[in-house]
Amino acid sequence: MAYGFNIGAAIKATVKLQLNISLPLILCTNSKLIYKCLVKLGTTQEKRLIIDIICLRQLYKRREIAKVKWINGDSNPTDAITKSKPLLALK
Repeated sequence: MAYGFNIGAAIKATVKLQLNISLPLILCTNSKLIYKCLVKLGTTQEKRLIIDIICLRQLYKRREIAKVKWINGDSNPTDAITKSKPLLALK
């Protein structure tokens, strides 16, 4: 998610510079744990995630991230690309 934010922020800055359009940066995740940590101020014991979550939480607090959305697994369109099982969300 931190990598996705970096890419999104770069694209947002490029669009702002070239087209003079301000876009909101919305992050989407299918991880309920990360969503709860960012939006509902939950905690995690996974040490590899703590630093990334703290950084993302600060960006969300400073409103550099407009919204964080949780995508339920049953309606996640990227699963159609990465999983072999057919997805009902695309039907």
